[in-house]
Amino acid sequence: MQAYIPEFILAGLAMILLLAETFFKKAPKFVFGLIGAAGALAMLPFYMESLYANTYIILALVATAITLLLSVDFRAVINLSSNDSKTQDGTGEFYILPLLACVGITSLCKAANLVELFVSLEVLTLSSFIMVGYFRRNLGSTEAGIKYLILGAVSTGFLVFGLAWYFGMTGTFEYNHAIVMAALSGQTAPGMFFALALLLLGTAFKIGAVPMQLWIPDVYQGAPTPVTAFLSVASKVAGFALLSIILAPFAGIPAVQFVIALMAAATLLVGNLGAIPQTNLKRLMGYSSIAQAGFILPLFTGTVKGQLAPNAPFYLAVYLVMTFGAFFALAMIRTQRGSEEISAFRGLGKTNPRLALAITIMFASLAGVPLTAGFFAKMISFFHVINTGLYLNWMLPIMIICAAAGFYYYFKVIRSMYWDKPEEGMEPVQVPVISGVMLAAFSVFIVIGGLMPLFINPIR
Repeated sequence: MQAYIPEFILAGLAMILLLAETFFKKAPKFVFGLIGAAGALAMLPFYMESLYANTYIILALVATAITLLLSVDFRAVINLSSNDSKTQDGTGEFYILPLLACVGITSLCKAANLVELFVSLEVLTLSSFIMVGYFRRNLGSTEAGIKYLILGAVSTGFLVFGLAWYFGMTGTFEYNHAIVMAALSGQTAPGMFFALALLLLGTAFKIGAVPMQLWIPDVYQGAPTPVTAFLSVASKVAGFALLSIILAPFAGIPAVQFVIALMAAATLLVGNLGAIPQTNLKRLMGYSSIAQAGFILPLFTGTVKGQLAPNAPFYLAVYLVMTFGAFFALAMIRTQRGSEEISAFRGLGKTNPRLALAITIMFASLAGVPLTAGFFAKMISFFHVINTGLYLNWMLPIMIICAAAGFYYYFKVIRSMYWDKPEEGMEPVQVPVISGVMLAAFSVFIVIGGLMPLFINPIR
């Protein structure tokens, strides 16, 4: 019980804010977002002593805090879309739900058995359902919520079936290397591999990997921008934390490595090729999320220094910075120009050069331009495939082709800012304080990560 004290504190803060929403209706609700962000960051000292072991938790807390800060700058749209009146009644819930979802992520990373793991995952999933469909009067948000609910239920069914099958094969919900190896050495081996396949299908939904990626483009486009950012980063962190737990006992088994490599290749192709024709930036970021998952997945094949995917947290940290930077920019465009299309960025290089430069750094890093943190994150994935000799005949060419495709669709945003003229009457974009500070910090991180990658990634 003592190990879950941070989770109780975070959940208690969410409950306090929920009561404040009820009894202090006239209070400015964006303050809830600032308090929630501070509360999430205040949990970091609980996990800093064992940095590597708790990296997924730290990333989840940081992603939650940044989501809440993004929600503060997005509050004009939140207030308008969630309430027909000019009051802010009910909008405080929007800042509370990410805290509850974060409790699910941190609990998942600590789960001692499969039952705790499943309950923690459902806390995250149920909170995400509500966040996705939060704009009840917006048809796009409602549609996204329904799609997320249906496909999420299907993935949960696979996960529960896998847990039941595992229990049938082992007689326990404890999940460790000794129990799995004992089951694989007997007549229960086929059943264990079937259980693993079901668990992988359930996990693929969270990380946005083939064949459970179909929900991402539509849900990302329809959900509120801060929620899309949360799903892109925090939910993906939870998915890869879950994947590391599931695959740990099976590490080193060639058949399992082949399946993961096959999933990675298919995910890369679907994500990168699907992003090429997109004109809506949120939808493009959805396919980008799939593509980035394809680059992270190969890190879960084989082991490095006896550990499974030790470099995955570094890739996720870089992905967090790049993705949130893109969504901060998108939120500003959506709030001030009323559009999420790439064309809404037209002429930004002339009307606001500093903002355009920050956005350029984000998308150049997402594409993997050299001397950015995104370049070294992708190189880690390439070198892992080369050094392990894992299916080099077909895996590496696919990764190279997909990385090249990324240059095309990410640079559509940059081209729109610098090459296209702004439309008549298009007002210059004003940068709020929080967004400006966050974009500056993200830009510095990406540049430092590109010039001195070992400074932010000590694992070689």
